[in-house]
Amino acid sequence: MAASGRLCDICETRDITVFATDWCPECEQSLCESCKSHHSAFKSSKTHETISFESFDKLPPSVKEIRNDCYEHEARFEYYCNPHEVPCCVECINTTHAECRHLTPMHKVVEHFKASNALSDFEQTLSDLINNLNSLIKGRFDNLSLLSNEKDKCLKEIADTKLKVIAHLDNLEIKLKTEVEMLHGEHLHAIEETIKEFELLKTDVAKMQEEAHIIKQYASDFQLFVAFRELEHTVKNLETDMHLLIKKDSAKQISISFSSTIVQSIETVLPSLGNVNVITKESDIKLVNQREKQAQLSAIVTPCIAKIQLKTLLQNIELPRGNETELVIYENCFLSNGRLAFTDKLNKRLIVLKDNGEHEKDIPLSFMPNAIAVISETQAAVSDCSGNAITIIDTESGRVDHSFQMDGDIFALSFRKGRFLILVNGIGFCITDVEGNVINKIPYSYTDILFAMLLDDRIYFSHWRRDRVVCCDLKGIDIHEFKDKKLKAPIGVACIDKNVLFITGYKSKNICALSSSGDELKELYCNSNLRRIRAINYYPGKQQLLVSTEDGKVFLFEVSY
Repeated sequence: MAASGRLCDICETRDITVFATDWCPECEQSLCESCKSHHSAFKSSKTHETISFESFDKLPPSVKEIRNDCYEHEARFEYYCNPHEVPCCVECINTTHAECRHLTPMHKVVEHFKASNALSDFEQTLSDLINNLNSLIKGRFDNLSLLSNEKDKCLKEIADTKLKVIAHLDNLEIKLKTEVEMLHGEHLHAIEETIKEFELLKTDVAKMQEEAHIIKQYASDFQLFVAFRELEHTVKNLETDMHLLIKKDSAKQISISFSSTIVQSIETVLPSLGNVNVITKESDIKLVNQREKQAQLSAIVTPCIAKIQLKTLLQNIELPRGNETELVIYENCFLSNGRLAFTDKLNKRLIVLKDNGEHEKDIPLSFMPNAIAVISETQAAVSDCSGNAITIIDTESGRVDHSFQMDGDIFALSFRKGRFLILVNGIGFCITDVEGNVINKIPYSYTDILFAMLLDDRIYFSHWRRDRVVCCDLKGIDIHEFKDKKLKAPIGVACIDKNVLFITGYKSKNICALSSSGDELKELYCNSNLRRIRAINYYPGKQQLLVSTEDGKVFLFEVSY
């Protein structure tokens, strides 16, 4: 044990040189065998647990440096400050932590800590982290293997594609050669037939030429005159036959040629044999977190719908008129400090109210706004009523920060936990990041959807023409739908982490609470003043519910569970 090289602190004070064998964390002293025996017998230290230097040396340097006394006051740590998460001596309590009210005696804090749930949870967290990292590392190695296999597959497919292109070119060659042979034979036969006809005419002309020579030589003048007239008519007929043959294109020069259409445009027609694509998708590795499982199970429990109550804070607040004689308010939201914002389509503006309902300001826009979604304390995203753009606005200054576009007109927009859920005409639901980069596309064909929310891995939205609220998964497959005679033409949808949906009934003029499972509904508020009720939004910080009508009436409620 003397191999530790440490001297016994107690013996050293008596000028005795003895190597230490153990360490007392409480006394912060090294002990030899003899002093260890006395140490365990003293009343003040007999409860101290010593450790061998062999074990002590295994501790991390940061742990070895932890002292039991306050560095500032050189006094023993007696208490633990829970708000600041630091140990305190008596002097600390009188100075730095004089205002702190949650102080616990240190001996109670450390007592049984080794057997505590906190330590057990911490160890479980480390174990989960190791398991998760092992899974992730294995996943990366699996990805390497997949890349290697798919590289070989790609190379084979490229070679096969090349062979298919060559085979196609061979077929084109055979086809063209056959066409050349066919055209050559067809025109060869036609020319040969024409030659025969011309040869027959030639024979007749040669015979007549011979007869004319003989007649001229031996016939009398009278015979020559009469015969010449007859021969002249015959020659004219032969000339006519010849010209008829010429008119039938029999004398035209015929040739065949080949003009390549691919050599000149090969780079345009065939710039590549194909594309090599990199496909990135979410890992299917399920991370383990045993410590939080119970907390998660508790967090997702849906509160009793029957116990939800609304307390009216503001009602029938009239939004200020703009340049137009009418208001068309499509959506609303909560801004920082409980302020309220509304999209006014006709007046191309955002209307901002204070938390008490007083008008604070208008934010002018260059387009007719439809949906609005709060991104941060000072930012909100606003969609265009008749376009595909989403504009990010600084709600304090009113300036446009940036914008991005989708591949179609936008019907619905919401933002939750760092992700946009956007309903795009002709595509369906798109999940994007704050910059508008598409993370996931979910095909969905219905267009009578004005509000949609993403809650965990499910999408909730209303079909106002069908009097139903629908839940679908991230593949666009309907999981369940909800209908009730109390809820007519549902439009606005808001959700909270407690698996509760708040719905506005456009025709039923009411506000309802619906469990996310779709099996429990409660009408929370019904009033004739809710005519043309549309937008709804929930503010978890204050547990407040904001609703507004298309013609500019505002209602604010406090929600209790």
